Amino acid sequence: MRTSLAEMWSRFGLLVLLATALAGCRIATDDVAVQNASTTAASDADQLLPAVGPIPTSSHWHGAYVVRICNDVLPPFDSDADPLGIHSHGDGVMHVHPFFEASGYESATVGLFGDAMGLGLANGELRLPSGGVWRDGDLCDGVPGRVFVDRWSGPDSGSEVVRHFTGLADLRFLADGELYQIAFAPADSFPVVPPSASLLPELSNLGPVAEPWIDIDPQSAIDQVEFWQVDSVTTEPCAADAVPERVLSGVVRCFTPKATTLSGVEAVQQARAVTLNRQPAVEIRMKPALVDLIDDHFAQTPDGPLVLAIAIDGLVITAPLLERPPAGDRLIVSGGFSADAAVRLAAILSSD
Repeated sequence: MRTSLAEMWSRFGLLVLLATALAGCRIATDDVAVQNASTTAASDADQLLPAVGPIPTSSHWHGAYVVRICNDVLPPFDSDADPLGIHSHGDGVMHVHPFFEASGYESATVGLFGDAMGLGLANGELRLPSGGVWRDGDLCDGVPGRVFVDRWSGPDSGSEVVRHFTGLADLRFLADGELYQIAFAPADSFPVVPPSASLLPELSNLGPVAEPWIDIDPQSAIDQVEFWQVDSVTTEPCAADAVPERVLSGVVRCFTPKATTLSGVEAVQQARAVTLNRQPAVEIRMKPALVDLIDDHFAQTPDGPLVLAIAIDGLVITAPLLERPPAGDRLIVSGGFSADAAVRLAAILSSD
């Protein structure tokens, strides 16, 4: 596998050099979105809702990357050590599955990936694992170069490219299937698509987003909310002890409670609407009672998932399946939300 990857990179490098010779490796800056980290372009969903990064011990995202020095595309790096769960295997792919909260959520950054690679990435300076150093103003064939990171705005190599010159180590991983170029090159040079981008459809969840099915009454309030562990799930007609879903369309499922029921006031500190992996979601800051309910389940059933129902006014709104307990007090609920539904549920859970 490594031999074929090396061959792929070698051949790709020749293609890049040929394209460079023909096109002068330059484009008008109008063709590349050149922005600082503080003004990063975003998709429509991200403009509406803030993005949450990969969930510790749960998410397993992948990103394609390439490192470029002037006109040279470097072979992919391999990780000697990976203490935090963000690394590469010499395949040109960023493997992002944070082990801890310190490397998940907003803390999952390109800088942590660089640390695992031995790649130093700072404003105006790029250090390679081999020891080479390039700084803003050094020359590429007589032309001053800059250190920058390109991030494509979507998983498709034809999507808009956002070029970052500052805040490079702090660039956050925002979704599965991202593309990155880490470069020292002239500031108006054409972005090189990572060769490993072709691997992402096999590794990442890049399929179409499911149509929203969650239905929420905007007139509901926190005192109508309940959280409880699900014992079993069936479909209509529901048994007397089962609670049906409130859905926009599709088959209605019936959820039978297992044990303790928590009120919304007992369970939720606050909530906000977010996006998780380009999909609307709700981030819940849990109170100790809800944290204890989840921890007690996994203490008794370490290998068994937990289905946690969130019900409003006697109907289940959503029932996330937890493969393992969340890190800290953050619970991200996703799947089936429209942006409006996520905003409505967060508002209900945050109401007094």
